[in-house]
Amino acid sequence: MKKIILSFVVVTLLFSCSKKEQYYGTWSQYFYTPAFLNIKQDSISLSNDGNLWNTYPVTIKNNSLTFLDHTFKTSFSGDSLVFENLTFKKDTVAPFLEIELSEFKNFNFYNPDPDTEIIYIRFGKVPNSNEYKLQLNNKYAEFEELIHFFFSHYNSEISHHALRRFALLCDKRAKMKDVEHIFLELIKINALVLYTVNDIEHEVVDSKVQEKYSLYKHRITPIHNIRYEIKTDSTDITGFDFLSNITFRHVSNENTQFLFLINNEFYVGKEKYSLEDFSKRIDIITAKNVQLVSLFDLNSDFEHYTIFNAVLNDSYEKLYESIAKQKHNTPYNQLTDDQKEIIRTLHPQKNIQNISIPHFLSFEELPMENVEFPFKNVKEQIPEVYFK
Repeated sequence: MKKIILSFVVVTLLFSCSKKEQYYGTWSQYFYTPAFLNIKQDSISLSNDGNLWNTYPVTIKNNSLTFLDHTFKTSFSGDSLVFENLTFKKDTVAPFLEIELSEFKNFNFYNPDPDTEIIYIRFGKVPNSNEYKLQLNNKYAEFEELIHFFFSHYNSEISHHALRRFALLCDKRAKMKDVEHIFLELIKINALVLYTVNDIEHEVVDSKVQEKYSLYKHRITPIHNIRYEIKTDSTDITGFDFLSNITFRHVSNENTQFLFLINNEFYVGKEKYSLEDFSKRIDIITAKNVQLVSLFDLNSDFEHYTIFNAVLNDSYEKLYESIAKQKHNTPYNQLTDDQKEIIRTLHPQKNIQNISIPHFLSFEELPMENVEFPFKNVKEQIPEVYFK
């Protein structure tokens, strides 16, 4: 009798394991979120493009998958997995790019205006290589193609291209010598804002899996030197109106504080700071209402560049919050638009951002006609480590 019971248990376990194993592998359907599922014994990974995956614990039981605190009914039809009425086929995903995003939990994230159209672009490492590339839609692209890609996203409900914004999914290890080309292209189309995607999460809403991005808002300083772009092989500069964004209008070099990101380290002038001390020092500086010039070297990576900008931007947010509570006893985000405008006028964000050290130096080294460069002897402000 004991042998019969033991045999029954073994058969049951084997049958149960075989039923679970039919779930294992990568599945795709390409049309809805999530587009890809990668199922293992105790985890499920979700992706919308095959490049970026988020992994969650999963339980496989009673023809169901349980994850994100929700149970999804499943079935098999031939060689297909039916998951919540979506039919997935077995797939061997060959990603275009390997992208490992930064995840910053201590900074303020932004929800774009619902009337803003977000255009997603990707920059990361080509699998099995050390090369980094730009991906637009489902192909590799040159940086110069960004302009046409931007204007190809036409929405009749959006009357002006200023209401379109780029969101950049960029590998945190990418060097700024490559990412700088993206900034140069954005300046050509007078883009003033770039959202960087810092994290991707999934949540279940009305029994459907939805993807949620944590976005950080970067301001683009509309200043560039065409001669520097030619020197860096960004030569497709004809056919576009650069308007007046090649000048330093409304910029004064009085009471200027230079900030630097060099080799992933933070400097105020020539003095190096830890991240914690850098943040404290910036809080003091922004309260003095001085002109900031924050420059990065091309050897630093995108993760530290994002931290560098986040410290600066969040310092102003903290300043505005403090003023709002002192003057109005109200959080800044609850003030009227007029009240916010008064605070921003008294303490404007006077910061030249998104420009590299060599690009900034080029205004002296490769001067352009009719462009007055208000900052002189910039090299004397740069820490010696940059020149080593």
